[in-house]
Amino acid sequence: MVPESKPPTCDLLTQRCRSPTAAQMSLLISSFVLISIGAGGVRPCSLAFGADQLDQRDNPKNDKVLKSFFGWYYASAAISVLIALTGIVYIQDHLGYRVGFSVSAILMLLSVLLFFIASPLYLKLNPSKSLLTGFLQVMVVAYKNRNLTFPLPDSTGSYHHRRDSNIVAPSHKLRFLNKACIIKNPGQDC
Repeated sequence: MVPESKPPTCDLLTQRCRSPTAAQMSLLISSFVLISIGAGGVRPCSLAFGADQLDQRDNPKNDKVLKSFFGWYYASAAISVLIALTGIVYIQDHLGYRVGFSVSAILMLLSVLLFFIASPLYLKLNPSKSLLTGFLQVMVVAYKNRNLTFPLPDSTGSYHHRRDSNIVAPSHKLRFLNKACIIKNPGQDC
């Protein structure tokens, strides 16, 4: 489709081929990177999104419904790969790359349109508190408390923790994060 994106065809008489330029190689590699990022972002999320739509814990047939969903999900994924590796390749070989890419683009556009058209039917769950936000809060407090000295190892009363928690306070791994749990003023913080 873009002639400058690939090296010229090989000369059949002299059996010489020109190597791709740095720009052509960077275009190819950046395309692979974008495909990998896109596939890595869509594939794991689509399975979880679909399971969230069907997960009704109060329904006694919930396990059967989810098992059926996972089976159909993997079957449809395998069928789509089969179509992509046979049908689209057949179209590209017999009708050219422009038609093959056009068919792929139209199918992707159709799937995006169907996704948004069906959007009112989706169950929209409110997100719970983000794990990343909590971790960043701990990092900030640990940084603010970086100049505090650690209490004695056996004095667990010097650290914030829930009363019925089974978590060992303080942890011996990632010790710098223990400073986020240090009680500065025992009379005021407890």
